[in-house]
Amino acid sequence: MKYLFLLLSALLFTSCASVQNYTNNNLNQDYYKNKILIFELHPSSQLIIAKSGPSAGIFMQPNTRETFKEAIKELADETKINIKNNDIEESNVIVKIKDINWKFKLSSAEMVTEINFITNNTEYLTTGNFKNFSGGSEKNNLKKSFKNAIYNFLIELQKK
Repeated sequence: MKYLFLLLSALLFTSCASVQNYTNNNLNQDYYKNKILIFELHPSSQLIIAKSGPSAGIFMQPNTRETFKEAIKELADETKINIKNNDIEESNVIVKIKDINWKFKLSSAEMVTEINFITNNTEYLTTGNFKNFSGGSEKNNLKKSFKNAIYNFLIELQKK
């Protein structure tokens, strides 16, 4: 009985966690071969995480700007696409974070980010999600949700 409980717990834990490794992805490498996308977080972006649903523990707001930069860097490393933050160079993608919501349920938590990407006078509204079995950490969940939103933007961008 003990082994059955452990097996069920392991299955439940792994089935509710989202895998966030974009090494194997659906991006068109030829489309992005000679492109450099430099992201700039717009000053009007939402930087505070809203929470909904039952949660416990201490909640600390992460530095949203730094977390976004980390998400760009990790996604660039995983996808091998030349995307950067505008620390030095002039940006060609304006990013407006519209909403950040951490939704808690009894057995899972989901970080949802709504982001508007603007490039070449075209707007791309995307949603980033990261769902896991436990609450997780604010910063890690936010970073994974940002990575998902950026990836979804890249998928939409290559369709044009």
